Amino acid sequence: MSIAPEAASPLLRFSGIRLVYTALRRDLAPLPGRIDALGAGRPAAVAETLTQWRLIARVLTAHHAYEDADLWPVLRVRRPELRLLLNRLESDHHRIDHDLTVVTAMIGSLARDPERAWMAAAAAEAVKETVDAHLRVEEAQVLPELARAVEPGEHLGTLGASLAALDEADVFVGRTPGDAITWLLDGLAGDSAAPTPSAGPRSS
Repeated sequence: MSIAPEAASPLLRFSGIRLVYTALRRDLAPLPGRIDALGAGRPAAVAETLTQWRLIARVLTAHHAYEDADLWPVLRVRRPELRLLLNRLESDHHRIDHDLTVVTAMIGSLARDPERAWMAAAAAEAVKETVDAHLRVEEAQVLPELARAVEPGEHLGTLGASLAALDEADVFVGRTPGDAITWLLDGLAGDSAAPTPSAGPRSS
């Protein structure tokens, strides 16, 4: 007997979204400290940390785009009373995406001006706290409504849908879709944020 995706257990509902939340928190947590340590003036460490931050920024931007384009429209139709909450979350997305860009520029400047590392670290900490608060709202107020609005067999919020969103946005630039699930489960690869190179070129 076949089982609809994510229908076997309530714990599996929206597993893709939950995995992205967990992975973002995991990899954002150490970055303010790493950025602060760049005050020692090590250009190689600046480049490595910038790569890590850019990956997190791409993941967040792609995830926000997926929610705004695929998930929120469903809720606007099926749960119209959530309109104001969804407007607020979309506004949060724009603000977070802007702040990610600002911190990216701040980290990039540390190769020539390492004394400003503490400022970049403080900005990264603020982004981390904003993202965590935003995710808590989605966990507490959105996922329960999605569970009521979306049928178990619908391909919304599933692991496959979340991986597809990351792949379509080419978050793991020039690599394979498998790198997304590797990142979700294992985190940043080694000491750099780049996924492990694939055995061959990315197929189209």
